[in-house]
Amino acid sequence: MPHGTHPASTRTTLPLLITESADEFASLRAELEQEIKPKGTIERIYLDDLAAIIWEMQRLRRCKTNIINSAFREALRKLLRHLLTEGNYQDQIVSNRRADDLAQDWFNSKGVKKEVLDILRQFHLDEAAIEAEAINQSLSDLELLDNMLASLRSRLDRTLRCVAEYRHSFAKQLQQSSDRLIGRKDVMRLEQIAEPAQA
Repeated sequence: MPHGTHPASTRTTLPLLITESADEFASLRAELEQEIKPKGTIERIYLDDLAAIIWEMQRLRRCKTNIINSAFREALRKLLRHLLTEGNYQDQIVSNRRADDLAQDWFNSKGVKKEVLDILRQFHLDEAAIEAEAINQSLSDLELLDNMLASLRSRLDRTLRCVAEYRHSFAKQLQQSSDRLIGRKDVMRLEQIAEPAQA
């Protein structure tokens, strides 16, 4: 190792968040390497790009799910406020307070969950109505993530095309080089055959 070079400076920086697993990323990269079988430095660079793009796509898909899950409590609260008021259960202030309490306890009480499902059934709804409201509340964030995913998909496709084009171009160069070498050897042999025998 050259003097003054620190080992850490030679490592590739992994595209990981602090909550993500280096082992899982290494496993993904190893699978890609097994499929692509890179030859040489340039193809390894493409491989690193592919691994980073696919990893980021997986991250954004997890984010979409987490965004919807995070919106569940507020979605349930809003839905229950609407239903309890519409059902004329009590006056609006009391029904809103009840809706807030039910939404708060829905995640950790089976009794409350059953009560909420009973209320939903009275309006011919089920838990899918909560999902729909959570998605509806998250539409702007989900649309942004979808745009980012589409951009990553485009980058992924371009990188795959670059790998294919590079391999095709490299194979063509090898073929031309080998043809030139073979042709040169054939010419040399012909010249040797054509030389008159020395007396």
